[in-house]
Amino acid sequence: MLGNPISRITDVGVGICCCHPPIPCIGMVGVLITGADKTNVENQPISRIGDIMIGSCGHIGIINTGSLTINVENSPTARVGDSFVGCFSGVIITGSDTINAG
Repeated sequence: MLGNPISRITDVGVGICCCHPPIPCIGMVGVLITGADKTNVENQPISRIGDIMIGSCGHIGIINTGSLTINVENSPTARVGDSFVGCFSGVIITGSDTINAG
């Protein structure tokens, strides 16, 4: 299979949240909470650049990398290994079992 598994609402990311001063950055997991309005895979909306990952602390990150070749509803598709940035920053670690994107 070419490419990485695409990500959907409920897929997981890992990273750090640095918005808890004076505490240093905290490692945590998060979940994708937004995705495409009309495009689903495995009964879940596909996530894209600009969609939101929420950390276990409640802070968010915005997906900022995605496929160079596959767009969903005018935005590049997010995949396993793509990153999110914000108070909560990290990478997506879970995705579709059946659909990949380059």
